[in-house]
Amino acid sequence: MWSVPRRSLCFIALGLGVLLGPAPGAGAAVPEARPRAIASLDYCADQYVLALAARDDILALSPAADDRYSYFASRASGIAKMRPTTERLLMAAPDLVVRQWGGGLAAGETLGRFGIPVAQVKFGQTLADARDNLRAVARRMGREEEAARLLADLDRRLARIRATRPETDHPIRALYVTVSGATSGRGTFIHEAMEAAGLENVMAGGARAGWQLIDLERVALNPPDLIIGAFFDLGRQTVDHWSIGRHSFLRDLVAKAEFVPIPGRVVACSTWFVIDAVEMIHDAALRIARRRAGAGDAP
Repeated sequence: MWSVPRRSLCFIALGLGVLLGPAPGAGAAVPEARPRAIASLDYCADQYVLALAARDDILALSPAADDRYSYFASRASGIAKMRPTTERLLMAAPDLVVRQWGGGLAAGETLGRFGIPVAQVKFGQTLADARDNLRAVARRMGREEEAARLLADLDRRLARIRATRPETDHPIRALYVTVSGATSGRGTFIHEAMEAAGLENVMAGGARAGWQLIDLERVALNPPDLIIGAFFDLGRQTVDHWSIGRHSFLRDLVAKAEFVPIPGRVVACSTWFVIDAVEMIHDAALRIARRRAGAGDAP
C-alpha cells in the first residue's frame, strides 16, 4: 500500500476545489481557527509575522527576513526561508500568507483561487495606516492582544513626545535625506513622522508632494536646522556617482546642521516601529531648542 505525503494531498484537494467549485453550504460563515502555518512573502510582511506570531506557527519567512533592512532580523534566525513563488506556496499549503508586495502583482488573487488565505499589508502613508495594517494582520492571525500591546506602547511613546515638544519662537526646520538624494514631501510617512516630533519639513511647501529629489534652491532659501539621514548605515553611499546626495552644497549643510542618522531598518517599511525614528528626531529637536534658549532663541 503506497502513501501520499500530507502536503501533496493538500495540493490535490485544493486543485479539485478549484475545478469542482464550492461544496453545498460552503458559503456559510465558519469561525476561523488561529493559523498554525504562516508564511510571509517579503521583508515588510516578515515584520508583522515576527512581531505577532508564535515562533512555532511560522512556516516560512521571505529570503530577506534577516537582511539589514529587516527590523526584526534577529528574531528570524533559525526560521525557514522560502522564495515567494506560487508553486512553492501551493506545495507548502500554509494556513495564512502575509504579503505586501512579495510574490508578484497578482500573488494574492492567485493564492486565493487555490483557497489559501492572504493577509494583504497596504502601503501606508500615515501613522493611522500603520495602526490599521497592524490591526488587520493581527486579526487574520488571531493575535489581536499582541497588536493591542504594540499599539499601546506606540501611543505611550507618542504621548511623551507631544508632552515634551520643544517650544521655540521659531519653528525647527528639518530636511530628510537618503543616500541617493531622495527626500520626503507632504503625503509621506516620513513627513508625518517629522510632524509628530514637532518639526517643520522644509520640503513640504510648494506644489510638489510625495517622494522627490532634493530641491537645492528651496533648501538654500529655507535652510534646515536638522537633517535626518536614512539608510547611510547600509553601505550604499555609491549608488550613483551623479546623485544629488553627493553635491557639495548638501555636504556643507550636513556638516553645519544637527544630523540624525536613522537606521535603514527603522524606516524601510511604513510600520508602527517608526516611533524609534520619531523619538530620535524629537531628541535632536530638544538639543536644538536648548541651544537656542542659551543663545536667546535665535532662528
